[in-house]
Amino acid sequence: MVLPELSSIKRMVGRRRVVIQLTPTRIKGSKYLLIPKDLAQLLEIDDKSVLNLTIEESPHGQRLVYSIREKQSNAAHN
Repeated sequence: MVLPELSSIKRMVGRRRVVIQLTPTRIKGSKYLLIPKDLAQLLEIDDKSVLNLTIEESPHGQRLVYSIREKQSNAAHN
């Protein structure tokens, strides 16, 4: 997959809507959407991140919407 340059993605994110086409990857019969490394760095997604998935209906079919938040540590709950 070829992504736009990182500086181009940063400009697009500032406009609120970015469309990047991802092809599902098949691993042991399941399908996964892999986040390209440059995009993960830009969005600051790491091993502590939690992504919530919302499935929305649109005139063009279903839309997958991810929201990103930092994982809460157990210390915060004590």
